[in-house]
Amino acid sequence: MANGPTGAAVGSPATDFPHPIGAAATFDPDLATQQGQAIAKEAKSGDVDILLAPSMDMFRVPLDARAGESFGEDPHLASELAREYTTGVQSEGVVATLKHFAAYNQTSTTGSVTDYASLSEHNGIIDERTLREVYLPPFREAITEANAGAVMAAYNRVNGIYCTENDDLLDDILKDEWEFDGMVMSDFGATHSTVYASVNGLDVEMPRENYFGSTLADAVENDRVDEETVVDEMVERGLQAQHEIGALSGDRIGSEPARGIDDHFSIAQQMAEEASVLLKNDGETLPLDDGVDELALVGPDPTTFKQGIGGSDTITAIRRIAPAQGIEAIGEDTTVTTVSTRRPEPVGPDAVQPTEDAGNGFTAEYFDNGDWSGNAVQTQTEETVDLTQSDVDAIGADTVSVRWSGTLVAPESGTYALELTSQSTGTVSIDGEPVIRNEGGGPSFLGPQTEDGSITLQAGTEYDIQVEAAGSPPVSLEWTTPSAVEDAAAAASDADTTIVLAQTDTSIGGDRQTFALPGNQNAVVDAVTAEADDTVVLLNTESPVAMPWVDDVDAIMAVWFPGQEGGLAVANLLFGEVNPSGKSPVTFAESLSDYLAGEIATLPDPGRAYPGVEGTVHYDEGVFVGYRHFDEAGIDPLFPFGHGESYTSFEYDTPSSPSSVEAGDSVTVSVEVRNTGSRDGKEAVQVYAAPQNPAIERPPKELAGIQKVSVAAGESETADITVDADAFRYWDPETERWTLDPGQYDIRVGASSRDIRGEMTVQVRE
Repeated sequence: MANGPTGAAVGSPATDFPHPIGAAATFDPDLATQQGQAIAKEAKSGDVDILLAPSMDMFRVPLDARAGESFGEDPHLASELAREYTTGVQSEGVVATLKHFAAYNQTSTTGSVTDYASLSEHNGIIDERTLREVYLPPFREAITEANAGAVMAAYNRVNGIYCTENDDLLDDILKDEWEFDGMVMSDFGATHSTVYASVNGLDVEMPRENYFGSTLADAVENDRVDEETVVDEMVERGLQAQHEIGALSGDRIGSEPARGIDDHFSIAQQMAEEASVLLKNDGETLPLDDGVDELALVGPDPTTFKQGIGGSDTITAIRRIAPAQGIEAIGEDTTVTTVSTRRPEPVGPDAVQPTEDAGNGFTAEYFDNGDWSGNAVQTQTEETVDLTQSDVDAIGADTVSVRWSGTLVAPESGTYALELTSQSTGTVSIDGEPVIRNEGGGPSFLGPQTEDGSITLQAGTEYDIQVEAAGSPPVSLEWTTPSAVEDAAAAASDADTTIVLAQTDTSIGGDRQTFALPGNQNAVVDAVTAEADDTVVLLNTESPVAMPWVDDVDAIMAVWFPGQEGGLAVANLLFGEVNPSGKSPVTFAESLSDYLAGEIATLPDPGRAYPGVEGTVHYDEGVFVGYRHFDEAGIDPLFPFGHGESYTSFEYDTPSSPSSVEAGDSVTVSVEVRNTGSRDGKEAVQVYAAPQNPAIERPPKELAGIQKVSVAAGESETADITVDADAFRYWDPETERWTLDPGQYDIRVGASSRDIRGEMTVQVRE
């Protein structure tokens, strides 16, 4: 086995492709096929039979740390990508593993539902219709249409039952209804029982023997698990998946193994180019022209793209083309000045005075318990917050908590970015107000986590500062002073154009705790726009972020996690060597609360819709998630689902289709797309469907078909989009089956969910 989904983690360098969210932004399933084929060839080069990919969890809220491993918020788009990625992988003789089954839409929650070896095991309360219409379609499509060989059961629970032992999901739906004949494995550490898991559909426990293996053998011997009907089937499913790709016979289907070849680099680059979404481009700021002699590139780390969150999405790339490297290669006469705006250094004794007169630094109080109760067993002055294991050992207690306090005197005025790193829970408060709340690393194998905060301080002013941490080391407090922001502004004032490379700080250890960009990044954007002639923001993020500066910057491009060829791909887009064609697979909202009808809170605070209350997350929004919710609630998004600007322009003629269709048949929608600009380009045409008189509450419209067409400047091409019968169906909770009501359906053709270019009506006959 080898991890995916962005490449083949075979233990040595491989091609690193854009993340699934980027693949979805291409709106081109054919590219997903090519990606799957390339990754499978590289997997075979490492003697791998089973690729733990694709990741296909639906996007629900932008705080999900693994949102970058999603194919977006729409089940039709996700299904198209999942099917084609799976087809590509398995056509090359590698088993594709669909993950994470099912409704795994966050990695953190409230309450004690994280065990020693897994992420959040929250309980999602989800009605059957919502499961069927939103969260299961990509899995169904990849199984019934692409014959996926394996499925990975998720960490979480659905309606009170762990996914790894959920009979409704694994046996009734997956194996019986969808006739899945491959194997079901657990996510790593997600198995919680022997009997329940084995008899309810789990075939393989990963990554080691805790509940299966000898424990399963004991259960068979004690007649708690039947060998013939349960264990034999488990073994057979594992063999069947490998048999179908030729792994058992040694005659693998597909082409020869290959890794790090030019074709794979080209696919990775094309995907990164077509995945990048031009969200805004005022005054034709982009593409950059030949007159850009001086370019400033600023951000937390402008020398490299953030490429993932760690864990299973980590690929050791054969090469990585950095942002400046790509810009200098394409803009041959352009000089690039980079400014790092994240420069963490310890909050040291030069800025902190203790509460007791014992030299500069913090007053550190150590308690031999986990909640700072009673009297401190040790009090001392420490120059910095830097808790080590030796400090804990000196206390001689199994559990400790520490409080550092002092008077903070800001050395300069401006925005400070603070970082609290801790393995355990910790907080930073200034003048009694929390600036950072760190939930810690959770499972020990994830290591310590760093949470960011920012605050504006005045030079020479005294502030009370307090840092608390409970549990195990390490704990450290660092900050970046306002000089970083000032340096970025100075570079902007000297440049023709300034690019801000904005990045999130997500890791596999937990969801984002803020919708805003972390640290001082908003202050950097504000400072740069005040000085720069033109400001371009590149969102090197896994999902949307708050953009309070959206009206002040000239251009915004979402590049997601672009893979190893990102530097060259983004440079081609910036200088117009490639025309942007990406469309956003998620809705960009003005505020976090816009995403769901229910209560959304940021960790560690509870919220019924997200992140849950005591580990239970209520999907009260039902099928109204993503653009469906924005349409139903009448909320204007910042940038809608399916949106993406171009350096050229496209006009749509009046769409056409048959006026009526028999129930159960598909319908073809045709529309001529004209390129009325001066550049060749690609346009992702989107078809939405909506019943005029629904028998049950349904979204105002739902994506029913896509096609990406390449149109030369001044030319036109016809897009023929097939709308399957499934587009007209819904899951009836009364009859518990898929239902299609005859009648009139509106068919809307557009360039985004809010940019509808033409409409027609189709009669669905009985």
